[in-house]
Amino acid sequence: LALLASLAREILTLAKLAKSAKETESQPRQLKASMQLHSQAEPVYFPEADQQSVLRLGLHVIPIEQWLHLDEDFSLFQQHKLASLQKHPEKVYAELPGAGNACDEFGEFLRDHLQSHWGQQFSLEQSGLSHIPTGLNWPTQPRSLWESSLWIQDDICLLELAQEQDEYIMTAASLCSPSNWKLEDKIGKSIDWIHEPVPGYKEQLAKRVNKLISGMAPVKPVMRFNWSLQPGNELCWRSDLDSGSGDGDYYWRVERQTLLKLPQSGAVVFAIRIFLHSLTQMDQLGNFRQRLAAIVSRQSAEMLRYKGMDHKLLERLKCE
Repeated sequence: LALLASLAREILTLAKLAKSAKETESQPRQLKASMQLHSQAEPVYFPEADQQSVLRLGLHVIPIEQWLHLDEDFSLFQQHKLASLQKHPEKVYAELPGAGNACDEFGEFLRDHLQSHWGQQFSLEQSGLSHIPTGLNWPTQPRSLWESSLWIQDDICLLELAQEQDEYIMTAASLCSPSNWKLEDKIGKSIDWIHEPVPGYKEQLAKRVNKLISGMAPVKPVMRFNWSLQPGNELCWRSDLDSGSGDGDYYWRVERQTLLKLPQSGAVVFAIRIFLHSLTQMDQLGNFRQRLAAIVSRQSAEMLRYKGMDHKLLERLKCE
């Protein structure tokens, strides 16, 4: 019976997503499928002078009120998510059978969190949850992780412990701004499997990451930053999906990543928030270019290939 209930929920979720996509398509204004971001917020992360490797945890414990980062680019992210669902729903949302409880708990937890810590931007009305700056309104009981993910700018992945495997796997995700990875390849996979393409991850980080996630206390978020150099400023950085219609400049792409364990299901919420600033913008902050060139020069050829960088780019960093 439990299996039948899970399958029924999955079918219902897919039907609702298809309905949402169809409703979006029927709107008079066709949503723009490609979305470029010029972050209005100040850069949240600057290259560290002593950073030897990009392969590190770099985790910091943060207070719960800093779990999410909402700013002036909210509307752009909202448009981007809706346009992504309209164009390729199967590539931006996935939910495995059995993930419903964690998805429901996330929606409830997020709604309460926004009311408690972002009350200047969100209010609970009779009509639903309202985003005050934009006037957007959503049902207070989201029908899926996709619907609750529209309340924020972050992409959301849920990780749950698979008892038979004794490891965490990705059971649901709303992912519209990936940094060179495909949701359809990662859903249902373990953390180790997901990070298999990362040079050195298995040898240097796998055990530490698994121990960290297994030992997390509920509602005690941790944060880290991941960075890349991206040609152009498409939010969706996937060669098979983005239009490549950026301005030709390189951008400092930063992922603000947080991990938070939900108190009831024990699911771990992996939230990813993207920031994009041009190198021209970053140069105004002092010795950005020198620090970046120093970090890049310390990386192995294998890591540079994985990050999409090469020595030509290094020379460009030095001479510009």
